[in-house]
Amino acid sequence: MTHRLPSFVRTTAFRLTLLSAALFALSSFLILAFVYAASAGAALSRTDAVITDELEAVERRYADAGINGVNRYILQRTAGGSDFLYLLINPNGRLLSGNLNGVPTAEADPDGWLDFTYGRAPVSDAGDDQTSRRARARIVEIGDGYSVFIGVDFENEDRLIGRLLRAILAASALVIALGIFSGVVVSRRFSRRLDAINTVSRSVKGGDITQRAPRNGSGDELDELSANFNAMLDRLEELMHRMRNVGDSIAHDLRSPLTRMRNRMEDALRAGGNQQSRQAALEQAMADSDELLSVFNAILSISRIEAGERRESFQLFDPAPLVSDIGELYEPVCEDSGHSFGLQVEDGLKVRGDPSLVSQAMANMLDNAVKYTPDGGAIQLRLRRHSDGRAEISVTDTGPGIAEADRLRATQRFVRLEQSRNQPGSGLGLSLVKAIADVHHAYLMLDDGPGDVEMHGPGLRIAMIFPLVAKKA
Repeated sequence: MTHRLPSFVRTTAFRLTLLSAALFALSSFLILAFVYAASAGAALSRTDAVITDELEAVERRYADAGINGVNRYILQRTAGGSDFLYLLINPNGRLLSGNLNGVPTAEADPDGWLDFTYGRAPVSDAGDDQTSRRARARIVEIGDGYSVFIGVDFENEDRLIGRLLRAILAASALVIALGIFSGVVVSRRFSRRLDAINTVSRSVKGGDITQRAPRNGSGDELDELSANFNAMLDRLEELMHRMRNVGDSIAHDLRSPLTRMRNRMEDALRAGGNQQSRQAALEQAMADSDELLSVFNAILSISRIEAGERRESFQLFDPAPLVSDIGELYEPVCEDSGHSFGLQVEDGLKVRGDPSLVSQAMANMLDNAVKYTPDGGAIQLRLRRHSDGRAEISVTDTGPGIAEADRLRATQRFVRLEQSRNQPGSGLGLSLVKAIADVHHAYLMLDDGPGDVEMHGPGLRIAMIFPLVAKKA
Protein backbone atom coordinates (compact mmCIF):
# COMPACT_ATOMS: atom_id res chain seq x y z
CA MET A 1 0.00 0.00 0.00
CA THR A 2 1.39 3.37 -1.01
CA HIS A 3 1.36 6.02 1.71
CA ARG A 4 1.07 9.55 0.41
CA LEU A 5 2.82 12.38 2.15
CA PRO A 6 0.68 14.93 4.05
CA SER A 7 -0.81 17.57 1.81
CA PHE A 8 1.17 20.43 3.35
CA VAL A 9 4.45 18.58 2.64
CA ARG A 10 3.58 18.50 -1.05
CA THR A 11 2.96 22.24 -1.24
CA THR A 12 5.24 24.64 -3.05
CA ALA A 13 5.42 26.79 0.08
CA PHE A 14 6.90 23.89 2.09
CA ARG A 15 9.47 23.13 -0.60
CA LEU A 16 10.46 26.76 -0.98
CA THR A 17 10.75 27.15 2.79
CA LEU A 18 12.95 24.06 2.98
CA LEU A 19 15.06 25.33 0.12
CA SER A 20 15.45 28.70 1.81
CA ALA A 21 16.34 27.03 5.12
CA ALA A 22 18.88 24.77 3.39
CA LEU A 23 20.49 27.71 1.61
CA PHE A 24 20.57 29.70 4.85
CA ALA A 25 22.05 26.74 6.74
CA LEU A 26 24.66 26.25 4.04
CA SER A 27 25.62 29.92 4.02
CA SER A 28 25.73 29.96 7.83
CA PHE A 29 27.86 26.82 7.85
CA LEU A 30 30.28 28.30 5.33
CA ILE A 31 30.58 31.52 7.33
CA LEU A 32 31.09 29.64 10.59
CA ALA A 33 33.54 27.26 8.90
CA PHE A 34 35.51 30.27 7.78
CA VAL A 35 35.47 31.56 11.36
CA TYR A 36 36.61 28.14 12.57
CA ALA A 37 39.42 27.94 10.03
CA ALA A 38 40.52 31.50 10.81
CA SER A 39 40.45 30.83 14.56
CA ALA A 40 42.38 27.57 14.23
CA GLY A 41 44.89 29.20 11.91
CA ALA A 42 45.32 32.16 14.24
CA ALA A 43 45.89 29.83 17.24
CA LEU A 44 48.46 27.84 15.29
CA SER A 45 50.20 31.01 14.15
CA ARG A 46 50.39 32.28 17.73
CA THR A 47 51.83 28.95 18.91
CA ASP A 48 54.48 28.96 16.16
CA ALA A 49 55.37 32.57 16.94
CA VAL A 50 55.83 31.79 20.66
CA ILE A 51 58.05 28.76 19.88
CA THR A 52 60.08 30.79 17.39
CA ASP A 53 60.63 33.56 19.94
CA GLU A 54 61.78 31.02 22.55
CA LEU A 55 64.15 29.37 20.07
CA GLU A 56 65.66 32.74 19.29
CA ALA A 57 66.17 33.33 23.06
CA VAL A 58 67.96 29.95 23.38
CA GLU A 59 70.13 30.71 20.37
CA ARG A 60 71.10 34.05 21.90
CA ARG A 61 72.01 32.31 25.19
CA TYR A 62 74.12 29.79 23.26
CA ALA A 63 75.89 32.62 21.46
CA ASP A 64 76.58 34.35 24.79
CA ALA A 65 77.43 31.43 27.12
CA GLY A 66 77.74 28.34 25.00
CA ILE A 67 76.07 24.99 25.62
CA ASN A 68 76.45 25.30 29.39
CA GLY A 69 74.56 28.58 29.31
CA VAL A 70 71.78 26.90 27.33
CA ASN A 71 71.66 24.03 29.79
CA ARG A 72 71.42 26.40 32.77
CA TYR A 73 68.68 28.38 30.96
CA ILE A 74 66.59 25.24 30.38
CA LEU A 75 67.08 24.06 33.95
CA GLN A 76 65.95 27.42 35.24
CA ARG A 77 62.90 27.51 32.96
CA THR A 78 61.73 24.02 33.87
CA ALA A 79 62.53 24.21 37.61
CA GLY A 80 59.61 26.51 38.50
CA GLY A 81 57.15 24.97 36.08
CA SER A 82 56.97 26.31 32.54
CA ASP A 83 54.42 26.42 29.78
CA PHE A 84 57.18 25.29 27.42
CA LEU A 85 58.41 21.77 26.77
CA TYR A 86 62.23 21.54 26.54
CA LEU A 87 64.84 18.96 25.56
CA LEU A 88 68.57 19.55 25.13
CA ILE A 89 70.16 16.79 23.08
CA ASN A 90 73.91 16.21 22.70
CA PRO A 91 75.52 15.07 19.44
CA ASN A 92 75.15 11.42 20.51
CA GLY A 93 71.39 11.81 20.95
CA ARG A 94 71.50 11.71 24.76
CA LEU A 95 69.16 13.97 26.67
CA LEU A 96 71.03 16.51 28.80
CA SER A 97 68.11 18.40 30.32
CA GLY A 98 64.40 19.12 29.82
CA ASN A 99 60.96 18.31 31.13
CA LEU A 100 60.08 15.48 28.73
CA ASN A 101 61.06 11.82 29.02
CA GLY A 102 62.23 11.66 25.44
CA VAL A 103 61.89 12.98 21.95
CA PRO A 104 58.36 12.29 20.61
CA THR A 105 58.12 9.69 17.90
CA ALA A 106 55.98 11.96 15.68
CA GLU A 107 57.56 12.74 12.32
CA ALA A 108 58.56 16.38 11.77
CA ASP A 109 57.61 18.24 8.63
CA PRO A 110 60.29 19.61 6.26
CA ASP A 111 60.52 22.81 8.32
CA GLY A 112 61.17 20.90 11.52
CA TRP A 113 57.68 21.31 13.03
CA LEU A 114 55.94 18.35 14.63
CA ASP A 115 52.61 17.80 16.34
CA PHE A 116 52.53 15.17 19.07
CA THR A 117 50.88 14.03 22.26
CA TYR A 118 52.59 13.60 25.58
CA GLY A 119 51.69 12.41 29.01
CA ARG A 120 51.31 14.68 32.01
CA ALA A 121 50.25 13.87 35.52
CA PRO A 122 46.84 15.31 36.43
CA VAL A 123 46.71 18.41 38.54
CA SER A 124 43.82 18.00 40.95
CA ASP A 125 43.78 21.63 42.00
CA ALA A 126 42.96 22.67 38.48
CA GLY A 127 40.40 19.95 38.08
CA ASP A 128 42.33 18.67 35.08
CA ASP A 129 42.16 14.93 34.53
CA GLN A 130 43.73 15.05 31.11
CA THR A 131 46.88 12.84 31.05
CA SER A 132 47.40 12.85 27.30
CA ARG A 133 47.74 16.31 25.85
CA ARG A 134 48.50 17.74 22.46
CA ALA A 135 51.52 19.90 21.80
CA ARG A 136 53.50 21.40 18.98
CA ALA A 137 57.28 21.73 18.87
CA ARG A 138 60.32 22.32 16.72
CA ILE A 139 63.83 20.81 16.78
CA VAL A 140 66.67 23.15 15.86
CA GLU A 141 70.42 22.49 15.81
CA ILE A 142 72.15 25.29 17.71
CA GLY A 143 75.78 24.39 17.06
CA ASP A 144 78.53 21.79 17.64
CA GLY A 145 76.02 19.00 17.03
CA TYR A 146 73.75 20.03 19.90
CA SER A 147 70.03 20.30 19.24
CA VAL A 148 67.29 21.91 21.22
CA PHE A 149 63.67 20.78 21.26
CA ILE A 150 61.14 23.44 22.26
CA GLY A 151 57.42 22.86 22.31
CA VAL A 152 54.21 24.42 23.60
CA ASP A 153 51.17 22.68 25.01
CA PHE A 154 48.07 23.78 23.02
CA GLU A 155 45.58 21.36 24.49
CA ASN A 156 43.43 24.21 25.84
CA GLU A 157 43.37 25.97 22.47
CA ASP A 158 42.57 22.66 20.80
CA ARG A 159 39.65 22.14 23.19
CA LEU A 160 38.38 25.64 22.47
CA ILE A 161 38.58 25.08 18.75
CA GLY A 162 36.81 21.73 19.17
CA ARG A 163 34.01 23.38 21.11
CA LEU A 164 33.79 26.02 18.36
CA LEU A 165 33.46 23.29 15.73
CA ARG A 166 30.75 21.53 17.72
CA ALA A 167 28.94 24.86 18.13
CA ILE A 168 29.09 25.40 14.38
CA LEU A 169 27.61 21.96 13.68
CA ALA A 170 24.94 22.44 16.35
CA ALA A 171 24.02 25.88 14.97
CA SER A 172 23.72 24.46 11.43
CA ALA A 173 21.51 21.63 12.69
CA LEU A 174 19.38 24.14 14.62
CA VAL A 175 18.95 26.31 11.53
CA ILE A 176 17.82 23.29 9.52
CA ALA A 177 15.44 22.20 12.29
CA LEU A 178 13.96 25.69 12.59
CA GLY A 179 13.68 25.85 8.79
CA ILE A 180 11.75 22.57 8.72
CA PHE A 181 9.52 23.75 11.57
CA SER A 182 8.81 27.09 9.90
CA GLY A 183 8.22 25.28 6.61
CA VAL A 184 5.62 23.09 8.28
CA VAL A 185 3.91 26.08 9.92
CA VAL A 186 3.91 28.23 6.77
CA SER A 187 2.92 25.43 4.43
CA ARG A 188 0.06 24.27 6.67
CA ARG A 189 -1.32 27.81 6.75
CA PHE A 190 -0.76 28.16 3.00
CA SER A 191 -2.32 24.74 2.38
CA ARG A 192 -5.42 25.57 4.45
CA ARG A 193 -6.02 28.75 2.46
CA LEU A 194 -5.51 26.95 -0.85
CA ASP A 195 -7.79 24.12 0.27
CA ALA A 196 -10.51 26.70 0.95
CA ILE A 197 -10.13 28.05 -2.60
CA ASN A 198 -10.09 24.53 -4.06
CA THR A 199 -13.21 23.65 -2.08
CA VAL A 200 -15.00 26.61 -3.64
CA SER A 201 -13.69 25.58 -7.08
CA ARG A 202 -15.08 22.08 -6.64
CA SER A 203 -18.43 23.52 -5.54
CA VAL A 204 -18.53 25.75 -8.61
CA LYS A 205 -17.54 22.79 -10.77
CA GLY A 206 -20.50 20.93 -9.26
CA GLY A 207 -22.83 23.74 -10.31
CA ASP A 208 -23.06 25.91 -7.20
CA ILE A 209 -21.79 29.29 -8.43
CA THR A 210 -22.98 31.10 -5.32
CA GLN A 211 -19.90 30.00 -3.34
CA ARG A 212 -17.06 32.51 -2.83
CA ALA A 213 -13.45 32.07 -1.74
CA PRO A 214 -12.73 33.34 1.79
CA ARG A 215 -10.49 36.37 2.28
CA ASN A 216 -8.52 37.38 5.37
CA GLY A 217 -7.95 41.02 4.40
CA SER A 218 -4.16 40.70 4.54
CA GLY A 219 -3.74 41.86 0.95
CA ASP A 220 -1.16 39.15 0.18
CA GLU A 221 -1.03 37.16 -3.04
CA LEU A 222 -3.52 34.55 -1.81
CA ASP A 223 -5.92 37.26 -0.69
CA GLU A 224 -5.56 38.88 -4.10
CA LEU A 225 -6.09 35.48 -5.77
CA SER A 226 -9.31 35.04 -3.76
CA ALA A 227 -10.46 38.52 -4.75
CA ASN A 228 -9.80 37.85 -8.45
CA PHE A 229 -11.39 34.42 -8.17
CA ASN A 230 -14.50 35.92 -6.57
CA ALA A 231 -14.64 38.64 -9.21
CA MET A 232 -14.46 35.94 -11.88
CA LEU A 233 -17.29 34.05 -10.19
CA ASP A 234 -19.33 37.26 -9.97
CA ARG A 235 -18.79 37.80 -13.67
CA LEU A 236 -19.61 34.15 -14.40
CA GLU A 237 -22.80 34.34 -12.35
CA GLU A 238 -23.75 37.55 -14.12
CA LEU A 239 -23.12 36.01 -17.54
CA MET A 240 -25.08 32.87 -16.69
CA HIS A 241 -27.93 34.98 -15.36
CA ARG A 242 -27.78 37.08 -18.48
CA MET A 243 -27.67 33.96 -20.64
CA ARG A 244 -30.78 32.63 -18.94
CA ASN A 245 -32.47 35.97 -19.49
CA VAL A 246 -31.30 35.99 -23.10
CA GLY A 247 -32.70 32.51 -23.60
CA ASP A 248 -36.03 33.56 -22.11
CA SER A 249 -36.03 36.75 -24.17
CA ILE A 250 -35.21 34.88 -27.37
CA ALA A 251 -38.02 32.40 -26.72
CA HIS A 252 -40.41 35.25 -25.91
CA ASP A 253 -39.46 37.55 -28.78
CA LEU A 254 -39.21 34.85 -31.45
CA ARG A 255 -42.36 33.06 -30.46
CA SER A 256 -44.59 35.81 -31.83
CA PRO A 257 -43.13 36.00 -35.38
CA LEU A 258 -42.93 32.21 -35.57
CA THR A 259 -46.53 31.89 -34.44
CA ARG A 260 -47.66 34.53 -36.96
CA MET A 261 -45.72 32.77 -39.70
CA ARG A 262 -47.29 29.43 -38.89
CA ASN A 263 -50.80 30.86 -38.69
CA ARG A 264 -50.49 32.65 -42.03
CA MET A 265 -49.14 29.54 -43.72
CA GLU A 266 -51.90 27.45 -42.13
CA ASP A 267 -54.54 29.92 -43.37
CA ALA A 268 -53.03 29.83 -46.84
CA LEU A 269 -53.25 26.02 -46.95
CA ARG A 270 -56.87 25.93 -45.94
CA ALA A 271 -59.37 25.03 -48.52
CA GLY A 272 -60.95 27.95 -50.32
CA GLY A 273 -57.90 30.10 -50.35
CA ASN A 274 -57.10 31.64 -53.73
CA GLN A 275 -53.75 32.14 -55.39
CA GLN A 276 -53.60 35.80 -54.40
CA SER A 277 -54.10 35.11 -50.67
CA ARG A 278 -51.52 32.36 -50.75
CA GLN A 279 -49.07 34.67 -52.46
CA ALA A 280 -49.66 37.34 -49.79
CA ALA A 281 -49.24 34.76 -47.00
CA LEU A 282 -45.98 33.55 -48.55
CA GLU A 283 -44.66 37.09 -48.86
CA GLN A 284 -45.55 37.84 -45.23
CA ALA A 285 -43.87 34.59 -44.15
CA MET A 286 -40.73 35.71 -45.97
CA ALA A 287 -40.90 39.05 -44.17
CA ASP A 288 -41.21 37.23 -40.85
CA SER A 289 -38.24 35.06 -41.81
CA ASP A 290 -36.21 38.16 -42.61
CA GLU A 291 -37.09 39.54 -39.18
CA LEU A 292 -35.93 36.34 -37.53
CA LEU A 293 -32.72 36.31 -39.56
CA SER A 294 -32.02 39.91 -38.61
CA VAL A 295 -32.35 38.98 -34.93
CA PHE A 296 -29.98 36.04 -35.27
CA ASN A 297 -27.52 38.11 -37.30
CA ALA A 298 -27.56 40.79 -34.61
CA ILE A 299 -26.92 38.17 -31.91
CA LEU A 300 -24.06 36.71 -33.96
CA SER A 301 -22.58 40.17 -34.57
CA ILE A 302 -22.70 41.02 -30.86
CA SER A 303 -21.03 37.71 -29.95
CA ARG A 304 -18.25 38.22 -32.50
CA ILE A 305 -17.67 41.79 -31.42
CA GLU A 306 -17.54 40.85 -27.74
CA ALA A 307 -15.06 38.09 -28.59
CA GLY A 308 -12.75 40.73 -30.09
CA GLU A 309 -12.56 39.15 -33.53
CA ARG A 310 -12.33 42.55 -35.21
CA ARG A 311 -9.50 43.99 -33.08
CA GLU A 312 -6.85 42.94 -35.59
CA SER A 313 -8.40 45.35 -38.12
CA PHE A 314 -8.16 48.36 -35.80
CA GLN A 315 -6.46 51.44 -37.25
CA LEU A 316 -5.93 55.07 -36.40
CA PHE A 317 -8.40 57.22 -38.32
CA ASP A 318 -10.12 60.59 -38.35
CA PRO A 319 -13.82 60.03 -37.56
CA ALA A 320 -14.93 63.35 -39.08
CA PRO A 321 -15.51 62.06 -42.68
CA LEU A 322 -17.24 58.98 -41.28
CA VAL A 323 -19.63 61.03 -39.15
CA SER A 324 -20.31 63.39 -42.07
CA ASP A 325 -21.18 60.46 -44.37
CA ILE A 326 -23.55 58.94 -41.81
CA GLY A 327 -25.14 62.38 -41.32
CA GLU A 328 -25.73 62.79 -45.06
CA LEU A 329 -27.23 59.30 -45.19
CA TYR A 330 -29.67 59.84 -42.29
CA GLU A 331 -30.67 63.43 -42.98
CA PRO A 332 -33.25 62.46 -45.66
CA VAL A 333 -34.40 59.54 -43.48
CA CYS A 334 -35.15 61.95 -40.63
CA GLU A 335 -36.90 64.40 -42.96
CA ASP A 336 -39.07 61.61 -44.38
CA SER A 337 -40.07 60.56 -40.84
CA GLY A 338 -40.95 64.15 -39.86
CA HIS A 339 -37.86 64.92 -37.74
CA SER A 340 -35.47 67.81 -38.03
CA PHE A 341 -31.84 66.74 -38.25
CA GLY A 342 -28.70 68.55 -37.13
CA LEU A 343 -25.06 67.66 -37.69
CA GLN A 344 -21.99 69.07 -35.92
CA VAL A 345 -18.52 67.78 -36.78
CA GLU A 346 -15.28 68.91 -35.17
CA ASP A 347 -12.10 68.23 -37.12
CA GLY A 348 -8.70 67.18 -35.84
CA LEU A 349 -9.76 64.23 -33.68
CA LYS A 350 -8.29 60.73 -33.84
CA VAL A 351 -9.82 57.38 -32.93
CA ARG A 352 -8.22 53.93 -32.94
CA GLY A 353 -10.67 51.26 -34.02
CA ASP A 354 -12.66 49.72 -36.84
CA PRO A 355 -14.41 52.39 -38.97
CA SER A 356 -17.12 49.96 -40.09
CA LEU A 357 -18.00 49.09 -36.48
CA VAL A 358 -18.10 52.75 -35.50
CA SER A 359 -20.40 53.41 -38.47
CA GLN A 360 -22.65 50.54 -37.39
CA ALA A 361 -22.84 51.94 -33.86
CA MET A 362 -23.82 55.40 -35.15
CA ALA A 363 -26.43 53.83 -37.43
CA ASN A 364 -27.96 51.93 -34.50
CA MET A 365 -28.02 55.06 -32.34
CA LEU A 366 -29.70 57.05 -35.13
CA ASP A 367 -32.20 54.24 -35.82
CA ASN A 368 -33.07 54.22 -32.14
CA ALA A 369 -33.58 58.00 -32.18
CA VAL A 370 -35.73 57.92 -35.33
CA LYS A 371 -37.86 55.09 -33.90
CA TYR A 372 -38.66 56.69 -30.56
CA THR A 373 -38.70 60.42 -31.36
CA PRO A 374 -42.27 61.58 -32.11
CA ASP A 375 -43.13 63.49 -35.29
CA GLY A 376 -41.89 67.07 -35.23
CA GLY A 377 -39.04 66.17 -32.89
CA ALA A 378 -35.35 66.82 -33.46
CA ILE A 379 -32.30 64.57 -33.79
CA GLN A 380 -28.71 65.67 -33.75
CA LEU A 381 -25.51 63.78 -34.57
CA ARG A 382 -22.34 65.30 -33.22
CA LEU A 383 -18.60 64.66 -33.17
CA ARG A 384 -16.71 66.82 -30.69
CA ARG A 385 -13.76 66.93 -28.37
CA HIS A 386 -14.73 65.87 -24.85
CA SER A 387 -13.69 67.98 -21.86
CA ASP A 388 -10.57 65.83 -21.28
CA GLY A 389 -9.54 65.78 -24.95
CA ARG A 390 -11.14 62.45 -25.90
CA ALA A 391 -13.22 62.05 -29.05
CA GLU A 392 -16.97 61.88 -28.42
CA ILE A 393 -19.64 60.75 -30.90
CA SER A 394 -23.18 61.36 -29.69
CA VAL A 395 -26.78 61.20 -30.91
CA THR A 396 -29.30 63.43 -29.14
CA ASP A 397 -33.06 63.30 -29.62
CA THR A 398 -36.19 64.88 -28.14
CA GLY A 399 -38.00 61.60 -27.58
CA PRO A 400 -39.37 60.25 -24.28
CA GLY A 401 -35.88 59.40 -23.00
CA ILE A 402 -34.94 56.58 -20.63
CA ALA A 403 -35.32 56.74 -16.87
CA GLU A 404 -32.00 56.72 -15.06
CA ALA A 405 -32.85 53.46 -13.28
CA ASP A 406 -33.42 51.72 -16.64
CA ARG A 407 -30.36 52.96 -18.56
CA LEU A 408 -28.12 50.05 -17.62
CA ARG A 409 -30.81 47.51 -18.53
CA ALA A 410 -31.46 49.26 -21.83
CA THR A 411 -28.01 48.21 -23.11
CA GLN A 412 -28.57 44.53 -22.34
CA ARG A 413 -29.72 42.04 -24.93
CA PHE A 414 -33.43 41.67 -25.61
CA VAL A 415 -34.35 44.22 -22.98
CA ARG A 416 -37.35 46.27 -24.11
CA LEU A 417 -38.65 48.93 -21.79
CA GLU A 418 -42.36 49.49 -21.24
CA GLN A 419 -42.56 52.54 -23.50
CA SER A 420 -41.07 50.54 -26.39
CA ARG A 421 -43.30 47.47 -26.18
CA ASN A 422 -45.56 48.77 -28.96
CA GLN A 423 -42.63 49.52 -31.25
CA PRO A 424 -41.20 46.93 -33.63
CA GLY A 425 -37.77 45.62 -32.75
CA SER A 426 -35.85 42.94 -30.90
CA GLY A 427 -34.16 44.90 -28.13
CA LEU A 428 -30.68 44.38 -29.62
CA GLY A 429 -29.93 47.87 -30.97
CA LEU A 430 -28.32 49.43 -27.91
CA SER A 431 -26.70 46.14 -26.83
CA LEU A 432 -24.87 46.12 -30.18
CA VAL A 433 -23.77 49.73 -29.56
CA LYS A 434 -22.57 48.68 -26.09
CA ALA A 435 -20.58 45.77 -27.54
CA ILE A 436 -18.92 48.04 -30.11
CA ALA A 437 -18.07 50.59 -27.42
CA ASP A 438 -16.58 47.89 -25.18
CA VAL A 439 -14.39 46.42 -27.90
CA HIS A 440 -13.03 49.95 -28.53
CA HIS A 441 -12.56 50.51 -24.76
CA ALA A 442 -14.92 53.45 -25.16
CA TYR A 443 -17.27 54.70 -22.46
CA LEU A 444 -20.93 54.47 -23.43
CA MET A 445 -23.02 57.12 -21.69
CA LEU A 446 -26.78 57.52 -21.65
CA ASP A 447 -28.11 60.72 -20.10
CA ASP A 448 -30.84 63.26 -20.45
CA GLY A 449 -30.92 65.15 -23.69
CA PRO A 450 -30.80 67.66 -25.22
CA GLY A 451 -28.49 69.14 -22.55
CA ASP A 452 -26.14 71.61 -24.21
CA VAL A 453 -27.88 71.34 -27.61
CA GLU A 454 -30.44 73.85 -28.96
CA MET A 455 -33.32 71.38 -28.65
CA HIS A 456 -36.40 71.01 -26.47
CA GLY A 457 -38.00 67.97 -24.85
CA PRO A 458 -37.04 65.32 -22.29
CA GLY A 459 -35.01 63.40 -24.82
CA LEU A 460 -32.00 61.08 -24.64
CA ARG A 461 -28.33 61.51 -25.45
CA ILE A 462 -26.28 58.44 -26.31
CA ALA A 463 -22.55 59.15 -26.43
CA MET A 464 -19.52 57.01 -27.16
CA ILE A 465 -16.41 58.57 -25.59
CA PHE A 466 -13.29 57.00 -27.04
CA PRO A 467 -9.99 56.68 -25.13
CA LEU A 468 -7.14 59.05 -25.79
CA VAL A 469 -4.83 58.08 -28.61
CA ALA A 470 -1.20 57.98 -27.49
CA LYS A 471 1.02 60.27 -29.53
CA LYS A 472 4.15 58.81 -31.05
CA ALA A 473 7.41 60.12 -29.64
